Amino acid sequence: MTTKATDAEIALSEQNLAIVCATLAKHAAGRWAFVFGSRVVTNAEEKARVKPHSDIDIALAGSPLTLADVFQLREAFSESDLPVRVDVVTADELPSGWERRAWAL
Repeated sequence: MTTKATDAEIALSEQNLAIVCATLAKHAAGRWAFVFGSRVVTNAEEKARVKPHSDIDIALAGSPLTLADVFQLREAFSESDLPVRVDVVTADELPSGWERRAWAL
């Protein structure tokens, strides 16, 4: 599994990235987390196309979360100061090759 998309960056403010990381540290500790989707950009054109309301897609790898953990994680993101929705999936749910365009948190 890749740790960072080549020549890519995450289109997210430092403040919002800190909220994401803190929430994951509290509710998904011991798992690998990756941002994927439209928030991972490889050039200025892609970065310009990211809308302020674009959601944050996160894939988790490692030991599975319990249903209670999933509920707490989703609730924590929902109640956070993030101005956008966060979608969390397990890496196993994604098609092969998704990690080529992912940003490790």
